[in-house]
Amino acid sequence: MKIINKSILILFVLIISFSCAKEEMIKVNPDFILSFQRDGKTDAYAGSTFYVIPTGSGEFLTLYNGTEGHVWGQPGAKGVDFNKADSLGILYNTAGKYVLTLVSTSTGEFGEQISREVKSVEINTVDDRNSFTVFNINGVDGDITANNDINFSVPDIVTEFNFKAIFVLESELAKAYVNGVEQVSDVTINDFSQPVIYTVKSSVGSEKQYTVKFTTYPSSSEKQLTKFALGTGGYGEVGVIDETNKIISLTANYATNISSVRLVLESSYGSKIYLNNVLYSNRTNYNLSNTGLNQVKTIKVVAQDNSEVVYTLNTVADKPVSSFTFAGLVPAPQGVIDAVAKTITVDVLNGTDVTKLVAIWTGSVGKVTIGTTVQTNGVTSNNFSTPKTYTFYKGSTAGDKYVVTVNVK
Repeated sequence: MKIINKSILILFVLIISFSCAKEEMIKVNPDFILSFQRDGKTDAYAGSTFYVIPTGSGEFLTLYNGTEGHVWGQPGAKGVDFNKADSLGILYNTAGKYVLTLVSTSTGEFGEQISREVKSVEINTVDDRNSFTVFNINGVDGDITANNDINFSVPDIVTEFNFKAIFVLESELAKAYVNGVEQVSDVTINDFSQPVIYTVKSSVGSEKQYTVKFTTYPSSSEKQLTKFALGTGGYGEVGVIDETNKIISLTANYATNISSVRLVLESSYGSKIYLNNVLYSNRTNYNLSNTGLNQVKTIKVVAQDNSEVVYTLNTVADKPVSSFTFAGLVPAPQGVIDAVAKTITVDVLNGTDVTKLVAIWTGSVGKVTIGTTVQTNGVTSNNFSTPKTYTFYKGSTAGDKYVVTVNVK
């Protein structure tokens, strides 16, 4: 009994001791150093990361970099939490002054007490960027080397070297000059027959020079049309290219409006394609029919060395329907198609329920209707106890009409 009483007494003392203990609070100290100042610089540089290195202490460290939405004290401002053992990278993309704030926070008495201290410094950020990120002439990006050379290669038939360069500078505040004349992207023309030296100046006056050089290579005589297909407005039909006789044979689906369709063309390296003596564009509609204006009958491919070859284009439209049957019938009946009379006759076995027949046809892959009802090949059910008229469309225009008659035998 004495042992039990003694144990209860010890437990009581422990409980009292624990309840009287205080949670030790970590000292708050928001001190830090900046890596660019540690390296002997007074300013940060736009586009370059520097680091905030905490030297103080605290249970929680939160950094506000001073950009929009991240300014300490403003409503809804957001900071970044990090540990004292870590350094936090900061990157300003725009020159200016930013108030950077480190907040050190600690809690005590199991959250009942909070201690916080704040340190803010103004970061002056300058934009010293003076580089090209893109330098393009005639749609070709120059090769920018580590020595700040920008190299281009052109075929040896090029004799005119007055070009407009399209360029992008690393900083919007930087400017480019040639012989003291400010350059405007896609506007200023220079003679590149000899090396051209560009001087790029940053907003704080630092300069970097680039030398643009051109070399030539033997121009290609390759001039083969390697692909002919229908794009928007067509259904991916592919033309057969007879390279020996320079003939392109294309069978277009009936649903394709061949009088206005885009083309997908490819040719040999360095060559260009012309339709009706106009440079090919995959955003232009072409007339491949035998009627109307601007009919495409020939296609010319011009090699880099200006030699050329001409292909003849033969286009025919496929029939609206080349076979017709019904799903689920065994044996499958074969419709008799009269392309002149525009009729389809299908004989089915005695006992066939002709009121719920689903047609399957080959031919047009475009819009097909019976009356105003759109027909889905292999899906739509119809009552063929009386003849039905199918209308096949060319694009959005109604085309041939075929009358389908079902005979029960």
